[in-house]
Amino acid sequence: MSEVKELAELKSRLEKRLRELEEEIEHIKALIALVDHQLVVRSFRKAEEAIQVIPLKTKTGVKLADMYVSETTVRVVPAEGMAFNVETPPFQTFLVSRVFDEMKTKDEHEVREGKMKGEHAFSYAISQDGIKIREILIRNYRDRLPSLKSSIRWTLEKMYEKTGASEPSS
Repeated sequence: MSEVKELAELKSRLEKRLRELEEEIEHIKALIALVDHQLVVRSFRKAEEAIQVIPLKTKTGVKLADMYVSETTVRVVPAEGMAFNVETPPFQTFLVSRVFDEMKTKDEHEVREGKMKGEHAFSYAISQDGIKIREILIRNYRDRLPSLKSSIRWTLEKMYEKTGASEPSS
């Protein structure tokens, strides 16, 4: 009898401890979710923190895009209502091929020659929704900001003139 009683008490203590551990697990999961949320929020803020926001406008004052400039990155986001198509000239022929790719090639050459570390080389990414440009991300622009600003503004203005850039292309 005493053995059965001891086993019953042991089972009761184990079940109680199991409930305590399950509660602790739920509490820890909630804390992890809070920490994850804060990491996302704070990482996003730091990554998105712009030193300067430069509006890019046509000669007549129509807002084409905003350039969010930080120490090492530039994000170009089309203005609300602007739907720029990656296939509209002179996007690929001028901006990508003659501006971005030439800057990238020049930096890659300097990396190969040991004049620059690979992580400091110019790079770019074009985020698209189908053929519509969502944003252009440029890394390691260094002293090229004036040239980039001018080239991007000119390209977007030419694209706007060709299409009106007001209707999303499918």
